Amino acid sequence: MAVDRSTTSGWRGNPLLAAVVLLGIVGIGLAGYLTYVHYNEDALVCTVGGCHTVQQSEYSTMFGVPIAIFGLLMFLTVTLLALARLTDRSPIPPDMATIAAWTLLLTSLLYYAYLTYIEIWELEAVCQWCVISSIVALLMFVLESVLLTRELQTE
Repeated sequence: MAVDRSTTSGWRGNPLLAAVVLLGIVGIGLAGYLTYVHYNEDALVCTVGGCHTVQQSEYSTMFGVPIAIFGLLMFLTVTLLALARLTDRSPIPPDMATIAAWTLLLTSLLYYAYLTYIEIWELEAVCQWCVISSIVALLMFVLESVLLTRELQTE
C-alpha cells in the first residue's frame, strides 16, 4: 500500500529530515576537509595541537584508505537517504531508508567511539575535526532515532 506523504513531504513538512540534510552537508564538509588534509598535511589547521598526531597515526587509514573517506561516504549516503525521503519520487520506501540511515549512523558511531578511545588512550592526542565530525554524526543519529521511532509507531 502506498504511503500518502502529501502532508509531510518537503522541507517544511518534515523539519527533522531537513535537519538531517543540513547536518549531513556539514558532515560532508568536515569529512571532505579531513580527506583533503590527509593528502595535503600542510593545509591542516589545528587549534588543540593533536590533529597532526592523529592524522599521521597508523589509525588514520583502514585497508590503505583514509578513514575520512569512509566518513565522507557515510555522510553522503545518509544525506542522500534523507533527501530521498523528502521527495515523493523516491525509489526507496521511506521506512527502509530510515532503517538504512539509522543503521549506518549507529555503525559509524560505534567506530567513532573506538577512534576516540584510540585518540585519548593510545595516541594521547585529540583531533578537533574528528570530534566535531563525531558530534555531527551523533546529532544525525538522534534525529534518525526519532524518525525511526515514528516510523515504527505508524506500522
